[in-house]
Amino acid sequence: MLKISESRATFSVVICAHTMDRIDLLSRAVASICSQSLPTKELIVVCDHNDELRSQISQKYPSILVVENSEAKGLSGARNTGLKIASGSVIAFLDDDAQASEDWLEKLARAYLDPKVMAAGGIIDPDWPDARPRWFPREFDWVVGCSYKGQPHEGGVVRNLIGCNMSVRREVATAVGGFRESLGRVGDNASGCEETDYFIRAYKLFPHRTVYFEPRAIVHHSIEKTRTTWSYFVQRCRAEGKSKASLVAFVGSSVGLSSETNYAKKVLPSGVWGGLREGLRGDVGGFFRAATICAGFLSVASSFTVGRIRSQLRSFNSARNFQPYRIIDIDLADKLPNLGCLDPKSGCLYSATWCLVRSNGQPIKILEIPFDGRDVSSEMLAEFIAADVSDLPPGPLPALTPNNQFKVSVIIATRDRADSLRRCLNSMLAQTYNNLEIVVVDNAPSDSKTKDLIDREYAQTSQVQYVCENIPGLARAHNFGVSHASGDILAFTDDDVIADPQWVSSIAANFAHSESIGCVTGMILPAELLTQAQLWTELHGGFGKGLFRRVFDLSNPSNEGPLFPYTAGAFGSGANMAFRRATLERMGGFDNALGAGTIARGGDDLASFVAALQVGDQLAYEPGAMVWHFHRREVQGMRRQAYSYGMGLGAYLTKLILNEPKTLLLLIRKLPDAFTHMFSRNSKKMARLPDNYPRKLVWTERLGILTGPPNYIRSLLREHLVRANPIESNVQSRH
Repeated sequence: MLKISESRATFSVVICAHTMDRIDLLSRAVASICSQSLPTKELIVVCDHNDELRSQISQKYPSILVVENSEAKGLSGARNTGLKIASGSVIAFLDDDAQASEDWLEKLARAYLDPKVMAAGGIIDPDWPDARPRWFPREFDWVVGCSYKGQPHEGGVVRNLIGCNMSVRREVATAVGGFRESLGRVGDNASGCEETDYFIRAYKLFPHRTVYFEPRAIVHHSIEKTRTTWSYFVQRCRAEGKSKASLVAFVGSSVGLSSETNYAKKVLPSGVWGGLREGLRGDVGGFFRAATICAGFLSVASSFTVGRIRSQLRSFNSARNFQPYRIIDIDLADKLPNLGCLDPKSGCLYSATWCLVRSNGQPIKILEIPFDGRDVSSEMLAEFIAADVSDLPPGPLPALTPNNQFKVSVIIATRDRADSLRRCLNSMLAQTYNNLEIVVVDNAPSDSKTKDLIDREYAQTSQVQYVCENIPGLARAHNFGVSHASGDILAFTDDDVIADPQWVSSIAANFAHSESIGCVTGMILPAELLTQAQLWTELHGGFGKGLFRRVFDLSNPSNEGPLFPYTAGAFGSGANMAFRRATLERMGGFDNALGAGTIARGGDDLASFVAALQVGDQLAYEPGAMVWHFHRREVQGMRRQAYSYGMGLGAYLTKLILNEPKTLLLLIRKLPDAFTHMFSRNSKKMARLPDNYPRKLVWTERLGILTGPPNYIRSLLREHLVRANPIESNVQSRH
């Protein structure tokens, strides 16, 4: 795998130009690069669909590379052309109306001595045509593309850089792709936010790397006289609001407005009060600057609000225009593949690949690699993997040898899904673990297709046992499967998953590791991301709980957050869980009044995780125990799922209170934290949702939580009636 060099960076400098009107300024920009104390590897001037400009610059500077913008017209397209051509280890961007200080590249190069720095930039000083207008506040110098009051005074990590003074490692640029061409300036319009979007995407791909602000790396930006007028100021503020609305539609408000929120809450009010104080001290311009700050903020905010409304009205169409993701599972022990952006069977064009990276079978990275209409070669894939410097998880627990394996029973509850069950069973029969039995529980079937499938395709194997429980309910089906299983370890999964070959082996290793572990959960990965609904489900569900093994224990709650242990979803999901038989017996089994198929609709897995902890055992999350889940493809299915999930959560909390009334007092004390968890945009639950995630689904889940308590009580009463008047189950069994 490639490694990032810690030697001094080699720079390709890209200058984008679009008009003959600034050819003198462009010449000054070129001269400032040619006189750098740290020589460049190459200087590239990209002319934005202007043949006359390209011809003149080529003649004037035969020693530099002058090219035509081969992408869409605009600053983003021109920068993308430069990115594709540049060969230096770092690509730096300078505007055509800016001049770099002679040590600009030298200062940037020092930042790249830290291998975690993926991008760096510095100060942009305004070079006004005359004096700074008295009404123009420094808090709004971003209007003219310069550093503004409110940015850090010293070097440090920032969310994004300003395009006039920014640079990025080439391998990071290759991974991120290009600047989004629907954002950014085209000609002389005032649009922006393409740099913000770019670095947000970079952080998403490389969360353990940083964008560094180096204030000693200075460029001087020439300000045209037309940009010192009130009309341009308002136009630029309105364009910024519109651009922010477009940005938030792409990346979500939690990251898209993170810096802007602090700016609006702290920097602007301070600027207003400062201007008023200066006015009262005799500087009349202070009053104008205070008024300009207010007017600028209102212009941005109103334009942003209009843009958000329009964006939300278009969100329905985004589901239909969604481009699917390709799912890739690779191992560094094998030869890396070339990733094609086109599915040869369906002709489908993928927008990105969702990539699980393993090392000798153990998951070590999960990466999202954009295609941007191009294939990703094995060399590019290697660079991308090397560019991710996130901490690697430790190796797996020792696997049990065939001679000391205890028996594991896998219980699969199913109902009328014979095709997906076949896929699941085939993955179970491919397990590397030997001492294994499989119990299929046909729960209240409407036909005999599941039994016919077992008789037809799995009768020859002694590993698969078929039983039928006619009373509906997932927890009841699980309990029924337990009664027919003979293993000391009882593993549970759904019929719509494909189990990794090491799934059972990884589960068993955890139980063998410690007698204190009574429950093991694992990682649930997406088997496909072909629709917008499936991507929404993946982002909302948070099924994957990370690549690091964790052990939960009620005796050590200090690092688990204020809602521990009642945010049971943090432990895992019922599609991937296992229990010691002894633990399950002490718990009293699963609650028949919970789970799919009951009035309560869910919550059986959540309740079982907390119950395992309450009987004094530990719960281990094992990322190596992986299953691949087929999420619902349609939004309508998501609505039912969101409502059922919310109802199950409310039902399980009601069960805890009924079992132990003192729990109500604990939950009341945790109510502020619970409210923040459910409603705050900055909570982990809400922050992971994309901005185009339908808010109706969020409120559907919340409504489900409110209906959970009464529905659990109704389900509990029905369960008592079943016990009082037992219905003879039509139980069939086949080994």
